[in-house]
Amino acid sequence: MTAKPSRHVVKASPPARKTPSGGERTAARRQPAGPVPVLDGGDAGGDASSAGASQPIYQQIAASLRAAIADGTYPVGARLPTELELCEQFGISRFTARGAVRLLLTAGLVSRRQRVGTVVIALPGDARYSHDVTSVRDLFQYAQDTELRLVYIGKVALTKAMARDFGVGVGVGEEWIYCMGIRHDDRAGERGKKTSRPICITRLFLNPALTGIEGKLRERKTAVYALIEREYKVSIQRVEQELQGVLLGADDAANLESEPGAPALRILRRYYSDQGTLLEVADNVHPSDRFTYRMELRR
Repeated sequence: MTAKPSRHVVKASPPARKTPSGGERTAARRQPAGPVPVLDGGDAGGDASSAGASQPIYQQIAASLRAAIADGTYPVGARLPTELELCEQFGISRFTARGAVRLLLTAGLVSRRQRVGTVVIALPGDARYSHDVTSVRDLFQYAQDTELRLVYIGKVALTKAMARDFGVGVGVGEEWIYCMGIRHDDRAGERGKKTSRPICITRLFLNPALTGIEGKLRERKTAVYALIEREYKVSIQRVEQELQGVLLGADDAANLESEPGAPALRILRRYYSDQGTLLEVADNVHPSDRFTYRMELRR
């Protein structure tokens, strides 16, 4: 068992299932990696080395826009410059301008509104985490942007409710590897805050076939599913998701620094190998005031 000091008591055992207020199931399949776009000459080669900085140019532009939002140049409700206007203002390509705005969207600072443009909706430090998903690779980006601090690693015998959540082929009483952790937005420092309120309680259930993974989890520096792929030479090709509206129980509310009974979003993910084997189940509970889940569907 591993733990970090906390003023809250962390209940490591899986909670009793709560009745959802609504549900939705989605599935994400891994898309083949595309070519890396090359920035044009207006971006000074597309990296920050030419500017003597350590960040890519699109991140520098995003930081500049974030500062302008913070100092009131673009107050809440104001419209940001269009991509073309950003190109002219900073001498960059539309590709770079789009990347900078995407960072602000992910940070929950702005939103895109039809026939209006990109509008400021929150100040740095007040924004919620916004998660955009179009493929399995976006789940990896979520793991990069946030930090999952595991407070318990052990084993659990599956209850009937757990086995039902896991799906076909998983039996009641099977012993799976079980972890519990609290996830934080790793970009709090960029917004001038030393710490951030937790954005998620995560409970991980790992297939017992993943022998010895407990020790690897304590030292991991990447997404758990990526760790599984690297260490066990398997490929995660399919992820199923279920989204449900729930109310926070007392223990989860304490660990999330929220109130019991507050609305939350539960996201249950099942990770399958290319052979169809269920390798990981992640049960995530997000406070509704700190997390936005966005999907883009195209015809």
